[in-house]
Amino acid sequence: MALDHLLAALDIGVTHFTVCDIRDGWGIRLDACKTASLHYCLEGVGTLAVHGSLPIQLEPHTFVLLPPGVAYHIESASPKSARLEHRASLCGASSHESVPTLIVGEGQQGIITACGEIRVGLAGGSDLFISLGEPLVVRFGGADGLRDQFVMLLAESARPGVGSRVLTEALLKQCLVLALRRWIELDASPLPWLAGVADRRLSRALHAIFEQPAAAFTLDGLAMIAGMSRSAFAAAFRRAFGQSPMSLVKLVRLRRASELLVTTALPVADVAKRVGFSSRSNFSLAFSQLHGMDPSRFRRTFTVAAEG
Repeated sequence: MALDHLLAALDIGVTHFTVCDIRDGWGIRLDACKTASLHYCLEGVGTLAVHGSLPIQLEPHTFVLLPPGVAYHIESASPKSARLEHRASLCGASSHESVPTLIVGEGQQGIITACGEIRVGLAGGSDLFISLGEPLVVRFGGADGLRDQFVMLLAESARPGVGSRVLTEALLKQCLVLALRRWIELDASPLPWLAGVADRRLSRALHAIFEQPAAAFTLDGLAMIAGMSRSAFAAAFRRAFGQSPMSLVKLVRLRRASELLVTTALPVADVAKRVGFSSRSNFSLAFSQLHGMDPSRFRRTFTVAAEG
């Protein structure tokens, strides 16, 4: 239950999303970027290599997530040595009619991958994949692959419209959750935040935060729920989830508030009280810092979008 809540609260930002069309006998070398990078093989076969690690074999429906700060190269499968083209980042040429595409080399088709630079975390916290020690690799079968989701993602990148950002983030989250589910089933090396959820002490505190966001939580109170000392709890929580316990309390309250603003007609002051804020002014300030607009404007914007 705590993991479900945590995944629902993930904040996903997209820097670039493109198709890498790497022709037979060619490859692309990309510099390290500040965010995690995601790669999903759509057609063909090849390899993805990170310095110091064995190459990852790519075939249709292979999902690879690389941590931030990692340089890598992708090559099409070929009996001869690949000619590598260097690029600083994933940024393909685009037009209003076609998906942004990065074409590498010339000649026959080699390997085609959907690639994106993404930030995955909890608002205000660090990227949850910054501590990923090795590439996260999941191989899907054709029947349960993610091709349809990635085709929709690419279509939204090519022709953005009303709600494209929301839809893109929802599709990416769906892909990420399905990959994480498969990864956990394989009993792969756990990420700190997955290990944190598995820790019954931290999980008890997480459950309380998500189930009772309006409760008058304090760091001491949450440490007591976890059955840990204040200092040990605070350090373990930040190590696992990239932010302090009280920062997560604030985030969960604000996310619950956004739901109430769109789905109810409660006055803003009442929404603030329901999610645990002592005053409307404090609530409005915190809400604006997270969403980039005040609660009233948020309600007007997203209620109209939902009705449309």
